[in-house]
Amino acid sequence: MDRRLQRLIRKYEFLLEDWQDVSEISNAANQEMFREINLNKPEGIFEDDYTKSEPEEEPTVEETESDQVLKKLFRKIVVKCHPDKLSTDLSLSERELLSSLYDQAIEAHDQKNWALMVVVAIKLGVELPAEAEDQVEQIEDEARALEEKIKNTTSSAAWQFYHADVDAKAEIIKTYIKNLVAIKAFKAKKKAKQKLILGLGHPRTGTGYTAKLLQSWSLDVGHEKMGKDGTVDWSLAAGKSLWQDVDIKDFDWKHIVYCVRDPKKAIPSSVYTEDIQSHSIDFRKENGVVVKENPIVTAINSIARWEHLISLLEPEIIYRIEDEGQELFEHLKSMGVGVEWSDKVLGQKQNTRAHKSWEEMIVQFGEIPAKSKIRINQYCRKYGYGLIT
Repeated sequence: MDRRLQRLIRKYEFLLEDWQDVSEISNAANQEMFREINLNKPEGIFEDDYTKSEPEEEPTVEETESDQVLKKLFRKIVVKCHPDKLSTDLSLSERELLSSLYDQAIEAHDQKNWALMVVVAIKLGVELPAEAEDQVEQIEDEARALEEKIKNTTSSAAWQFYHADVDAKAEIIKTYIKNLVAIKAFKAKKKAKQKLILGLGHPRTGTGYTAKLLQSWSLDVGHEKMGKDGTVDWSLAAGKSLWQDVDIKDFDWKHIVYCVRDPKKAIPSSVYTEDIQSHSIDFRKENGVVVKENPIVTAINSIARWEHLISLLEPEIIYRIEDEGQELFEHLKSMGVGVEWSDKVLGQKQNTRAHKSWEEMIVQFGEIPAKSKIRINQYCRKYGYGLIT
């Protein structure tokens, strides 16, 4: 075996034994500290507040050639220490040692831990594959990770408490409980600020329809007002709402939905049903929309500006109101949102206002300038609508 590898394995084996001692002391320290917290905790603090830890997510990693070699070594090891295959002639202590090595081999296999697998192999007298010497860097990483684990454990509050004198223990418990109360209050405040849905779009592109659609699926989502599950409010794309006392930063939005609509429907609706002196237009002007004499150009500028603002918020799903309502439902359902299917609103017009058609609008205000056509056709291409020629 390469000398560098030998030194690494000796170091890892020492760290492994040290971790076993540290782990045992840490368990005793945690139990003693938790008993003391139980005796002193105030009303409103529960055991789950200081005994539960967040589960670590294991990243999904594709299998490599190194992993295949590790599996082969694992199979050789298992032959020698599988509890069901141990000789009945072995003493109880020998059986316990081999069972312990088997558990370590399982851990090494599951975590793809070369260092631990090599240690187990050496203890069992299993010949190491030539590829083991190619894993020096990985084994170094595993040794560092174990060192960090030991360091974090021996610097924990429970460890300090366990090794402190009586007066210091009392102070540690007092400080720890004070922090628990503060953390719990912060989490409660944060949870109160969470909202399930933020719906965005441009005026006359289906925000009212989106709100009704979500409501039909049993979600309490208001249109330009806040419901228990959230709101659909086009003005929040600019940060602060025009219609309600809400700042987009006030809440932690779990799902952001962006509704889009065919410009040949949305632009005439905007041109003929929005008063140029309205609060809505003034609000958009304040947030970067350039108003022109030709109302078609103004509408295009407004859609393009809102498209930019919404894209900065990185909506989770974008759906076309004409034909992608069911896709919106399926997406929300797949994300664990408690939606219940209904098609009673699907495809129905909401908040409709009579206005002239696209063709009539063009006759009245003239052809769209080339620069504006380019802007709106970017939107059309992005969302699959027919180009404006």
